[in-house]
Amino acid sequence: MIARSFLHTALAAGLGLALAGCGPDKPAQAEPAKTENPAAAVPPAGPADTPVATLGAVSIGAQELAQWLAALPQPQRDSLKADRAALDRLIRGGLADKALVAQARAQGWTDKEEIKRAMQAAQEQVVLRSYLDSVSEPPQSYPGEDELRAAYEQARERLTQPAGYRISQIFIAAPFGEPDKVAAASRQIQDLARRAARGDFAALAREYSQDPASAAQGGDNGFATLAQLVPELRAVVAKLKPGEVSAPVQLPGGFHLLKLTELREARVADYEQVKPQLRAALRAGRQEQAAQAYLEGLLNAGTVSIDGKALSAAIGAGQ
Repeated sequence: MIARSFLHTALAAGLGLALAGCGPDKPAQAEPAKTENPAAAVPPAGPADTPVATLGAVSIGAQELAQWLAALPQPQRDSLKADRAALDRLIRGGLADKALVAQARAQGWTDKEEIKRAMQAAQEQVVLRSYLDSVSEPPQSYPGEDELRAAYEQARERLTQPAGYRISQIFIAAPFGEPDKVAAASRQIQDLARRAARGDFAALAREYSQDPASAAQGGDNGFATLAQLVPELRAVVAKLKPGEVSAPVQLPGGFHLLKLTELREARVADYEQVKPQLRAALRAGRQEQAAQAYLEGLLNAGTVSIDGKALSAAIGAGQ
């Protein structure tokens, strides 16, 4: 369901590494690499890492791919494993990146001073982050059961899961701006509403609904919270009792006839269900505190001296 959907759609953005590139002081005049395959500058996967994909002389090994997947959040990792096309796109993008790096190296791009400085800065960031993580990591025993229970009780209100509504629909297309089609669709949806009130909603959805995705499931759209519905339908769905069918509702794409097939009442998430997330959050908070204390300890271990005159000169030179 795209334009016909009564659900909001959202893109979930995960954490990732941001690479900052810098170019030469003047526009680059370098010509494309003369070799047929500039990727030859990058060695292929080692003998212990069987290639799963190649582009000329560059390749992605099985171990390398496994590392990529392991770095992703579990839901995204599972999605990629189940979606071969998406996994293929990831691999093709990785090959393109490797080929581009190979071409840049073949043209001496890594010898540029600004690139060397950027690479040195990036390396230092990796080293300090890794080292700081190692010295600030909480003991494995933290948090204990008592601390987890206390955190759960403190966060109970925020751990409430909203009510879930399992909704089936019959959709009849009727774009605004086409009065004849709107009138015909209105008559059809009114007739279907009368039939659905005393008949088999799922059978009617399979036969008449013009949303192929849900029609194939007897109109079933699965569970959604009120917040996930478009605003025009929230009050309509909230008033329905399980088994009830709504009056037809007109949205920009057409008419919707809704049936509430199941209701999950709002409830507080079970302790065992959220325990892993609580543990991760407490450990992250403790580690952040320890890292800050460690950095402050380094500064307090000696006398920090800032030469104001030299600082002003340095700032002025950078303008």
